[in-house]
Amino acid sequence: MFSLVTRFPARAACLALVAASAVSLPVPQAQAQPLPAPLVASTLRESDARVAAIAYRLARMGKALCPETHPLTGMLFHHLAEYGLADRALMIERYALNRGPGILTVLADTPAARAGLKAGDVLLTIGGQPLTSGAVIAAEAKRTVWRKRVEAEEARLEAALRQGPVPLKVLRAGQSIEVTLDSEPGCYGKVRLARSTQVNAFASGSTVIMTTAMLDFLKSDDEVAVVLGHELSHNILKHPDLLDDQGVPRKGIFRGIGKNASRVWKTEEEADRFGIRLVWRAGYDVNAAIPFWRRYLGRYDALPQIFRTHPSLSVRERITREEIAALAQAAPTP
Repeated sequence: MFSLVTRFPARAACLALVAASAVSLPVPQAQAQPLPAPLVASTLRESDARVAAIAYRLARMGKALCPETHPLTGMLFHHLAEYGLADRALMIERYALNRGPGILTVLADTPAARAGLKAGDVLLTIGGQPLTSGAVIAAEAKRTVWRKRVEAEEARLEAALRQGPVPLKVLRAGQSIEVTLDSEPGCYGKVRLARSTQVNAFASGSTVIMTTAMLDFLKSDDEVAVVLGHELSHNILKHPDLLDDQGVPRKGIFRGIGKNASRVWKTEEEADRFGIRLVWRAGYDVNAAIPFWRRYLGRYDALPQIFRTHPSLSVRERITREEIAALAQAAPTP
């Protein structure tokens, strides 16, 4: 049989760390004590800042679970290509997104904030090297093409930060200024909030995308953390790449049939378990998971199993209870 351990060593090591952490992972007294205050942000849209702050906390505080660390900065970008044609003129006039990636959110007490970066800044150069203009990328008609180019520009910054602090030139209110940006290590935690009426969140392999409708559906930051923790786990465990390698289609009816279904379900269980531990590490209330699953999956629980690409509600409740029990059992006696 094909060996996941041999083919994906980083993923195998990650899962091993999760199992080992049950011995020493303390149980935070989230139910008895107030959670840490959320990070205040400089932001162009409050909803983006909320999602970014929760994802940042999950990634930073969960780093002990992840065998690979990534440079976290505490900021989100937005790009001209991400806006519809009717909105681009305004984005150019107001935010100069034709010049380069714009900073959408900067979280307080993060490397980006300490560097003096602010929402509304536009990134022009990294280490003296210019970035591709937003207008050039937005000229690409195909979404798949411009999305890859957008992600490549952001990846340039991450690659530079792996070597240490990076000098940047940014455009602010029509003036170029220079700053030096550092980072801190954490789990892979890139997120994006997409304007959509679909109640959904998913992992692309490089980014977690949560829709605004999903954000509205969630009742608390704890539930947001549960959803983001689950989807971040897919990327941390390299599930999209794994399923691609196994020939599982990313969408369509064949994703949920035969071996494809069992492969998808396995990744879902792994993400459920790993995600609960991320949420726990970050100090959010993991007990929010079951009420969320009941509201979200309860709408689909009567569907025939053949049409499902995810475990049923009862399975997800069992997995959640098992993980919470394991964490409680590992906690030191008060």
